Amino acid sequence: MGTDTAIVIGGDGQDPARSTTLAFQDISYRVRHNDEPNKQLLHGVSGVFRSGRLAGILGPSGAGKSTLLNILSGFKTNNVTGNILVNGTAIDRRKYRREVSYTPQEVCLLGNISVTESMEFAADLKLAPDISKPHKTAEIESVLKLLGLSKCARNQVANLSGGEKKRLSIALELISNPKIMFFDEPTSGLDIIAAMQVVAHLKDLAVSGRCVVCVIHQPSSSILQMFDDLLVLSEGHSLYRGPLDELVSSFKACGFECPNYYNRADFALEIASLKHDGNILKLKEQAQIQERMISNGKAAPNSADYCDEKDAMLTTVAEPGVTCPAGKDRQYPTSEWAQFVTLTRRTMLCTFRDLQLTKMRLLAHFFVGLLIAFVFYDVGNDGNKVLSNASCLFFLLIFVFFANSMPLVMTFPLEASVFVRERMNNWYSLRAYYFSKLVADFPFLILGPSVFLATAYYLTAQPIEADRIVMLWSICIFTSWIAQMTGLLAGSCLPLELSVFCVPCSLIPMLIFCGFFVRFREMFDFLIPFTYVGYFRYSFEGAMQAIYGFDRPNLPCSGEFCYFSKVSKFMESFDMLENTFLMDVCGLVVWIFLLHVALYASLAWRLKRTR
Repeated sequence: MGTDTAIVIGGDGQDPARSTTLAFQDISYRVRHNDEPNKQLLHGVSGVFRSGRLAGILGPSGAGKSTLLNILSGFKTNNVTGNILVNGTAIDRRKYRREVSYTPQEVCLLGNISVTESMEFAADLKLAPDISKPHKTAEIESVLKLLGLSKCARNQVANLSGGEKKRLSIALELISNPKIMFFDEPTSGLDIIAAMQVVAHLKDLAVSGRCVVCVIHQPSSSILQMFDDLLVLSEGHSLYRGPLDELVSSFKACGFECPNYYNRADFALEIASLKHDGNILKLKEQAQIQERMISNGKAAPNSADYCDEKDAMLTTVAEPGVTCPAGKDRQYPTSEWAQFVTLTRRTMLCTFRDLQLTKMRLLAHFFVGLLIAFVFYDVGNDGNKVLSNASCLFFLLIFVFFANSMPLVMTFPLEASVFVRERMNNWYSLRAYYFSKLVADFPFLILGPSVFLATAYYLTAQPIEADRIVMLWSICIFTSWIAQMTGLLAGSCLPLELSVFCVPCSLIPMLIFCGFFVRFREMFDFLIPFTYVGYFRYSFEGAMQAIYGFDRPNLPCSGEFCYFSKVSKFMESFDMLENTFLMDVCGLVVWIFLLHVALYASLAWRLKRTR
C-alpha cells in the first residue's frame, strides 16, 4: 500500500500530499512534584518533523516522550515554554487543533455501535455540512479500505481485536484529513503481527503526504525499520534527532559502539538509560548543536540529505495554506446545533443497545415494583398500616435513586474518556456534548420510574386520584433526575473504584436528615439546618404530601383502634406541615440545578486537567 491509496478527505479542496513541516524550538516543561517544587521534565528540546516521513520518539520510561507529544499536539499548554511552528509559522492554537489529530495510548471507543456507524458519526461531526451524504459514504469506505477495516465494517466496536481498535481510532481522526497526526505508543498491548500491521498503516499515511509522529516503546527490528526519522530522549534531554540510518554512526562518534546484529532500538534505549560507557555529554552537546541550528533557522547537518533548504528554514512569514481556508475561521466545521443533534443520536443509539443501562434497568424497575407491591400489598388506604405505607414510599424513593445512579457510575467513565479524546481533537464543543447527554438520557430517566410506579402504585392501594398520582410520579422523576446527575458527576470526576464507594456514602447523610429515621424535633438544634440541605428530605416529604396532604379524608381502620386514621395526626408525627408540596418541588429543582452546574464544571475541569 503506497501513495496510490492516498485519499483526499474533508471536501475543502486541500491536497493531503502538500508538504508540511512541524518544527519545535526550546520546548521545556515544568510540573509540580511532591519532592521538588518545580520538577523539569523537558529541557529545551528542539526538532523538525516533515510530511512524507514516519517519525518516532524513543526513550526509556520517564524520558519525557508522552509529555513532548502532548505538548506538540496542543493537548498540554500549562507550564510550557518554547515555540511550535508549522511551515515556519508560529501556530495559532485554535486553528492548529483543526489541522492536528492525537491518538492516545489507551484506545477509548464506544463499543455499542458498529465500525461504520462510528465513522458516520465522526464524518457528521468533523466534515463540513455542505458535503453530501454519498460523498461522506465514499470517503468512509476509502478510509476503511486504506486501514484494512473493510472486512469488519459491520462489526460492533466491542467485538474488534486490539489491532483493529487501534486502526479504527486512526480512521476516526483520518476522516477530517489532518495534516499532522500524533500517536502515543500505538503498538502497546499488541502482538508482533498486529503491531507491524498498525505501523505499516502509519507508514502509508506518512507516505501519502501527512506528518506522522509516534511515541514507540521497545520496537522490534522489523518495526523500527519502517521509521524514517528518530528522536531519542533521555531524562528530558535530546540525545539524537535525525534519520534512522544515521543513528548508529552518530552514537559511534561519541564512543558508543553498537554490536553487530543488535536491535538499534534496544541499543538507543540502553544509551538513553545510561547503561553504556561512552561520552554521554558529547552526545547531548551534539544534539544541542543541532537544536541551536534549528532555533537559528538552519538545517541540522544530519538532515541536509533528506530535506530541501526551503522547508528547513524557519521564518516568521506566513506561507499560503498554513491557516484554515477562507470562510472556515470558526473553531468547528459544523454548528453547535448540528453537533448537538449528532451527539444526541449517537448517545441514544449507544444507550438503547446497552443491555445493562436500558433493558436491565427497565426489568429491575418492573420486578422490584412487583416485589414492593407484594410486600406492601394494600397498605395505602388503611389507618392501621400508615407507618408501613410510609416505609413503602421511602423504599420507592431509595430504589429509584440507586437504580438510576449506579448504572451510570459504572458506564459513564468510559464515555467520559471518549469525550475527552474527541473534545481535545476538536470534534465538538463542551456545551454541545453536555446538552446532548442530558437530552439523550431524559427518556430513560422518565421511563424507568414510570414503569416502577405503574407496577407498585395500584397494588399498594394508594389513592386513585389523578392529582396525587401526578404529584408522586413527579417526585419520583425529580429523585431519578438527581440520581442520574449524581451518577454522571461521580463518573466524570472520580475513578470507578472510588465513585462506586462515594455515591452510596453520599446518600447516607441525606437519609439521616430526611425525617424518616429520626424526627426533626428529636435532633439537636444545631443539626436542624442540615435537614434543609439534603435533597432526600424534599423527596420523602414530597411523596408524603402527595399521598397524605391536601386535605385527604380520614382513613378507614381495619383494627379496633387506629391512632393515625386521622391524616393530620400522622403528618404531625413526622413533623410535616400539610400542603408544602410546592416547597419540596422547589428544593429538588434547586438540587437538580446545582448538580447540572457541577457536572458541567467537572467536565470542564477534566479537560483543563489534561492540559
